[in-house]
Amino acid sequence: MRVGFDISALDPEFKCHAQRGIGRYVSELVRALSVPSDDGLDVECFDHKSLITKGVGAKIVNALPAGRTTARQQLLYPLKLNSGEMKKFSFLHFPAHMDAPAWSSKPYVLTVLDLIPLILQDLYRANRPGWRFSFARWLEIRAIRQAAFLIAISETTAQDINRLLGVPRDRILVTPLGVDESFFSDFERRKSVTEDESLSLRIKLGIPVGRPILLYVGGHDERKNIRGLIEIASEAVREVERTGGDVPVLVLAGRVSSPKEEERLNVALWDFSMASDTVNVGYVSDEDLHALYAESSVFLFPSLYEGFGLPVLEAMAAGVPVACSNVSSMPEVLGDTGLTFGPTDIRAGAKAVLKLLKEPEMARSLAQAAHERSREFTWERTGRLTREAYRAAGEVLGIERQAAPTQGMLRAGGE
Repeated sequence: MRVGFDISALDPEFKCHAQRGIGRYVSELVRALSVPSDDGLDVECFDHKSLITKGVGAKIVNALPAGRTTARQQLLYPLKLNSGEMKKFSFLHFPAHMDAPAWSSKPYVLTVLDLIPLILQDLYRANRPGWRFSFARWLEIRAIRQAAFLIAISETTAQDINRLLGVPRDRILVTPLGVDESFFSDFERRKSVTEDESLSLRIKLGIPVGRPILLYVGGHDERKNIRGLIEIASEAVREVERTGGDVPVLVLAGRVSSPKEEERLNVALWDFSMASDTVNVGYVSDEDLHALYAESSVFLFPSLYEGFGLPVLEAMAAGVPVACSNVSSMPEVLGDTGLTFGPTDIRAGAKAVLKLLKEPEMARSLAQAAHERSREFTWERTGRLTREAYRAAGEVLGIERQAAPTQGMLRAGGE
């Protein structure tokens, strides 16, 4: 079987995926699928840009006054998926359900990351015109239902697909995400951070010296519950000020991607008097991110819903004690190796933070257990399970497997 793997998410100009979890998923899966295998699967990369940037159709779409992205994805792109070089593929794999066309002449496997816009509809509709929201959901749902086989990144997402869209559970395979080996190094690094290293990082990022860091890593879209995050941190800060001890500081690491997100952040900082107790470092380099994990006392993640929760797993690997929501996939990832609370229960969230700050032995014990648990989540396993999904798709499509000359290695498009 020859599988075409869509790597459009690695293009920095394509939907900003490259700097988010989708980009991480695709880049790590490319590596994992590149490992030699004798399963007869020949996997080769392709992307949007290589298919839809030339020809009369591209010129027409580029001349449209609006809706160019949708026109490319839903009109121009499908026409290219079973022509030219693309004919050689038995089927395709789109690793993000929002990037697949709603119709395709070529069979495909689809990764569903989450169904959060369906689960939290009221939250998402509030900031989007009704028809655009409904049309986008209709396209995504059609793409999911038309797939030959589905991959879900968590059991929660698999259950959501079955419950909300009626897709049979035996047409879905769960492939949990992995964690990069570099985060495991942060676990040891935490034990040996020098005063000079700590001071250098804090000066560079504008973080007050000597204050325990409550770290949040992630985006600022609605489901991330940034207002709840700030309120929880505020309760913890005020309680430490009242009872004594080193007052924590909230550090936000992640891009604020729109004026609305910035406004929501600023309003919350004002409402809970947290402007002077919060440092928004924005998007940081991998080097600074690892240094932040090594320097932080608590990882705080009160998200309303996650398809997987990769930041939680990275914090676990790095050895940062975790306090996160008890909903969706986060308990799947964390298990019993951290403290959880209802994402809208501010008092419970603050209590979890304070417990980790004031009981260092307990916090270290949980962090050790979380670090060990995180070892179970590897990108190698993600790649192996993805190949299992390809084989299952081949059975659904009635495709016989034959030994491939590349012995199952992933190749770049055109090579």
